[in-house]
Amino acid sequence: MPSPLRYLLVGTHVPASGQGGGMVRYVMEMARGLAARDDVELHVLAGAGAEAAFTGLVTPDRVHTLPGRGPLVSAVERLAGARVGGRMDVVHGTKHLLPRGVPGVGVLTVHDMLALDRPHDFGLAKRVLVRAPYLASLRAADALVCVSAATRDRVTSYLPSVASRTTVVHHPDGSSLTSVAAEEVPELAGRPFALVVGDPSPRKNVGLVVDAWAAVRAAVPDAVLVVVGPDSWGPTDRGAAFSAMAAEGAVAAMGHVSDPRLRWLYEHARVVLCPSLAEGFGLPAAEGLTFGAPVLTSEDPALAEASPVGAQRLPGRRPEVWAAAITEHLRRPRPDVAGRPARRGWDDVVEETLEAVRRVQR
Repeated sequence: MPSPLRYLLVGTHVPASGQGGGMVRYVMEMARGLAARDDVELHVLAGAGAEAAFTGLVTPDRVHTLPGRGPLVSAVERLAGARVGGRMDVVHGTKHLLPRGVPGVGVLTVHDMLALDRPHDFGLAKRVLVRAPYLASLRAADALVCVSAATRDRVTSYLPSVASRTTVVHHPDGSSLTSVAAEEVPELAGRPFALVVGDPSPRKNVGLVVDAWAAVRAAVPDAVLVVVGPDSWGPTDRGAAFSAMAAEGAVAAMGHVSDPRLRWLYEHARVVLCPSLAEGFGLPAAEGLTFGAPVLTSEDPALAEASPVGAQRLPGRRPEVWAAAITEHLRRPRPDVAGRPARRGWDDVVEETLEAVRRVQR
């Protein structure tokens, strides 16, 4: 029997809680799937102080850490990450960067190309520091794993030469939230609300629905817009009406919420809103459909890919169109429909990623 692959999964952006947005969830689910396999000896590269995130998944001697925070840890990861934990058969970068000098197969997951497509959505430091090493990582990787065909198209538009090394491995079409029990959010129980999940960076377009909310409230006076997500890492656009709407309770900005509460929000929202102008995958659209919610999305290609059926597409620059569609959903009870059954899970993502590795090794 062949020896297991010594596999280093880079997760320096994962906090000690192991909870966060889509890129954090990706690492945690990949770690769970890889750790369960007999043909993989999983090692994890974590940020300093974040070892607890991987407790129970891998033994402590297989969790390796890098010093520093922010741009410093990214620089160390790029320059020295491939030499952590001894020689590896596979080194898998999961957020923009792949360590230099990978001795085995270098894999880079490409979530999006936003750092190049929309640089002004990022702070100055990220604009200056990420572009060159990201392009270098894309060129150097033996296998590029794109989370959507839309992302693959963006990659190859910048680097046509990498097309033969690029594989689309979609996220699951369900949600890892199905594994947790829902926890009620008492202040929203019994109230009609719409849910938008995402940070307030300009490309997420949260400001569109915030500024449309006055028209929604004129038709449905007790309606609440629930906004879930972290602060932006750069420029912020919550909409001109955000402060006034939040002060009167029309908008509930909840920041980060636990997975049990997020599941409850998906299960009780009259409608889930995905107005983003640019996505790599579009997890909130897929999760909304998983839990049986009506879903409104922009016409972004990745969002359409994440919700091929069951979602309504709206133009991303027309707040009056969004106001009318949201009002229609809020005026009636949420439909009593079953959630969309998942056809693929994280085990499929892990297997297809390993198949991309095997193609390089052949």
